[in-house]
Amino acid sequence: MRKDKYEISLWEDYLEDGYYKERKLAIIGSNTMTASWRAVEPFLKQNINGTNTFTFKMYYSYIDTETGLKETNPMIKLLVNERKVKVHWKNKWYDLVIKSCQEDSNGKSITYTCKD
Repeated sequence: MRKDKYEISLWEDYLEDGYYKERKLAIIGSNTMTASWRAVEPFLKQNINGTNTFTFKMYYSYIDTETGLKETNPMIKLLVNERKVKVHWKNKWYDLVIKSCQEDSNGKSITYTCKD
C-alpha cells in the first residue's frame, strides 16, 4: 500500500509595515518525517457542503531515541485554538484553522480538528 505524500505545517500572522503577513512556525508532520514528536494519523475529509475537515493526533511525550529518556513534546505549546494549519495533501494546499482539541481518556495524546 502506497502512502500519500503530505505535509502539515503551523503558521502565524504578524504585522509588518502596516500589513499582515504570515510566517511558518514549524513542520509538524509529513509522509517522510521520522521525528518521534511528529503529528500522526492525519485524515482529510471533504464534506458534502464543500468544506474540509482535517484531523491529526499528537502525543504529549515521546521517548528520545538517542538518550532513551521520556521527553515532553515541544510542538504541543504551538497547537492552540485558531492556529493556522496548512496541509499539502495529494498535490493540493489546504488552509485550515484549529477549531478543537480532544484529549484521549488515558491522557497520552490529543486529537486536533481543523476546518477551513
